[in-house]
Formats: sequence, structure tokens, C-alpha cells
Amino acid sequence: MLHAPPAIGQHFAFAHGRTGVLLQSLMVQTDIDHLLGTHDIAELERVIAELKMTQGIDRAQTDNASVLAALTDWIREEVISMTPAGKQTAFDILWMEGDIPLTAYLLKKLHGLTSEISVEPTDRLHAFPPEALRRLIEEDRDDGLLPKQLTHGIQSIRNAKDLTPREIDMRVAQLFADLSLALARGSRSTLILRFVKKRIDLQNIRTAHRLSENKETDTLPHLLAGGTLPPALLAGNIRRTAAALRRTGFSYQLADILESPRFDANRFERVLRDIEASAIDDMWNVPLGQEPLFAFAATALSQISYLRVLLIGKRNRLSPQQIKAILPPFLSPTHYAS
Repeated sequence: MLHAPPAIGQHFAFAHGRTGVLLQSLMVQTDIDHLLGTHDIAELERVIAELKMTQGIDRAQTDNASVLAALTDWIREEVISMTPAGKQTAFDILWMEGDIPLTAYLLKKLHGLTSEISVEPTDRLHAFPPEALRRLIEEDRDDGLLPKQLTHGIQSIRNAKDLTPREIDMRVAQLFADLSLALARGSRSTLILRFVKKRIDLQNIRTAHRLSENKETDTLPHLLAGGTLPPALLAGNIRRTAAALRRTGFSYQLADILESPRFDANRFERVLRDIEASAIDDMWNVPLGQEPLFAFAATALSQISYLRVLLIGKRNRLSPQQIKAILPPFLSPTHYAS
């Protein structure tokens, strides 16, 4: 990794200290235990209101959507305020999470593949102006507000014929994965690039497990390129996927879980979460770079996603076991090394 110029280094040295303070506001495991133990949506909302991370939220924000939106805005504002303008594009890797479902929805709508009950995603987090995405997809109008790589990729999907909804989802996912890899390489941070590659790996491992009863040739089109593991190694039955994980040294634990006669979904997700967390861990110890800020943003956004799913589960009266089965990875800030 290239060394930062002194001025930028000093900027990030301040940010490193500020990030340490902000981490104290994030949830820890005891908060999660408390949230999961709530009996209904009303009790869950009361516990959320008592969290450290929601104490700075305007008390006028009473509905759940507004609280989560305010948390998202807070994280983004903090990160942007501590990042020099020339270094901010790397964070689009995280902000674009809301652009992916919106792009897929608009492209499926253009191709006549949505139904009357389809609902347009309304995620608060976007790296790119939603209206610019809309104009490009609906009118083929390029305002110059989107990266050329993204514009060309969307136009290619837009002009393709006879696509299925699943094919659109996969092409959009690959497009944004490629853009994330390009942004990571542009950041000149080996740690951010490793994080993006690992995240692609984890998505592929989940997909390979879900489709493990399919033939290799049927699974392969659903796996993303760009991770550390070639998709061809993962596609196929469970034993083949497990053998690839063991042979490459990616994770012996995952291989054991996949090969176990009684698959433990909770343990599977816990190991995947730990792998994602390990891709972040080393970022905390780069005091003169953007990595600690990136790690903070990734951790904080994962916690907001966690809260969102908890609220959905409680609102739909799912049992704690059912909610656990759909929860995204929880990244704890307690591994932070000062």
C-alpha cells in the first residue's frame, strides 16, 4: 500500500482518534441479546430507543423507518466529514448497497418483468443519485452523474433481449461487484480490496450451499466472479464445495459444517460472519489511512441492517428462532485495537 502524504496522514490521524470515540456508540453482544429477548415490537422499539447509537437521534423521529434513516445519515455524515474529498470514492463500495436493488428493480420493470404487487426499493443509502439511475434506465439518458463503468453496464443490460428476472439480478450483482473491485483498487488499499474480494466469496458460498442440489453447470451462472475463490471450484454438490474450501485453505470450519450430516445453519452463518469480521480487523490498525473509517462504516451499517431485520421479524410476529435464521451478520466493534 502506498504511504499517504503528510497532510492526508495528519487528517486520518485525527479521524482515527474520532473513530475510536464513535465506536463506543455501536452495539455490543449484550445489546443484541437484549434485543433478541424482547417479547414484541413495542418492547423492541423501547430497547432500540435506549441504545447508545440512537441517543443522538432527534426524539421527534418516532417511526422505525425514520430512526434507521437518521442512523444511516449520521454514519455517512461522520465518515464524509473525516475523509478528504479525493479519498471519498472508496466508500461508495458501502454506500451503493441501496443502488443494487433499485437498479435491478428498474431494469426488470423496463423489461416488463415486474408484477402489480412489486414495490420499488426505497433504501436510504445510495452512492449514486437515484434519479440519475432512473433516467438512464427508463430514458437511456446519461447525465454524466454515474461512473462510466456503471453506465455502460446498465446500458448493456437495458438493451439485452429475453432476459429473465434472475438473469437481470445476476448481471446487476456482477456489475456492482466489478465496480466495487475497481473502487477498491483505486483506493490503493490492499485491505479494502481484500474486504471486497472476501465479501464476494461469502456471497458465493451462501449461493453454492443454497443450490448444492443443482448440477454444477446450473449453479455456475449464479456465482459472482472477482473473489479469491474461482466460482468453478464452488459450484456443484456440497462435498465439492467443502473440498474447495479445505483445499484452498479458505476455511476448514466451513468445510466441516457443510460436510456434517446435520447442517447447523446458525454455526454456518456465525463462521461466515467471523470471516467477514476478520477481513475488517486489520483495518483498525492503520492510523494514517482511510481503513479505520472504512471499517467503522462497514461495521455500523451492518448493525443498522441487523436492526432493520429485527424490526421486520418482530412486526411479523416471528419467533426468536425464525428471526435468527434471517438475521444478517452482526459485526461487533469490541475487537477494535487502539
